[in-house]
Amino acid sequence: MTASTRRTALFATTGFAVILGVACGGGARLGSTTDFQMWVHFEQAGQIQAAMIEGDLTSAREAARVLAEAPAAADLGAEGADYAEQLASHAQTIRDAPTFGEAADATGLLAATCGNCHEAADYRPRFASSEPPEDRGFTGHMLAHSWAADRMWEGLLSASTASWLAGVDVFETDDPLHGGGLSPASDVFARRVHELAEQARDVVDLDERGRLYGQLLRQCSGCHAENGIR
Repeated sequence: MTASTRRTALFATTGFAVILGVACGGGARLGSTTDFQMWVHFEQAGQIQAAMIEGDLTSAREAARVLAEAPAAADLGAEGADYAEQLASHAQTIRDAPTFGEAADATGLLAATCGNCHEAADYRPRFASSEPPEDRGFTGHMLAHSWAADRMWEGLLSASTASWLAGVDVFETDDPLHGGGLSPASDVFARRVHELAEQARDVVDLDERGRLYGQLLRQCSGCHAENGIR
């Protein structure tokens, strides 16, 4: 499954929806070119996140290229323009990253930059989703992880502690996954994911949350690569 098809499937399986009307740094509101640019940012950032979870660095680089080369809106205001430069810089890092780890770190910081800009503007995207899967068998466990990773991602984008902790709560609900046909090495990745979730509960600074999310991406993609999961 490619990053783009995974994201389409995610919309269908998790009941995901977003209401996005964004103004950055005190700049323009709905109906301006900024509104369109925020949709571009949201879509390409989502493609990067989905590709990184899958371990698909090639697709992540391509989405980052589109984001890095997208023209900046002219009505962001001075503070918003600074955040736009930071966003482009993180996208360029992902596009040019020689290693997956460097791209993962930049992906978390990219999302945190979105959240910092939205927080500065006091105008944030609102997300809605279904409840996490109740089935905690092997498949349900993995779907719950996907749900949790997306809630934490939304928490970064919107600077929402509630969304961030909603994802953390689900990661902490179950014991680390093992068995189910996974390789023995997967136990290491599974334990590390749960350790990071425990740490995430106490992280307040948005940039630090972004850095931790980058570490989470490394573990998710590493486990998927170990087991040939896409």
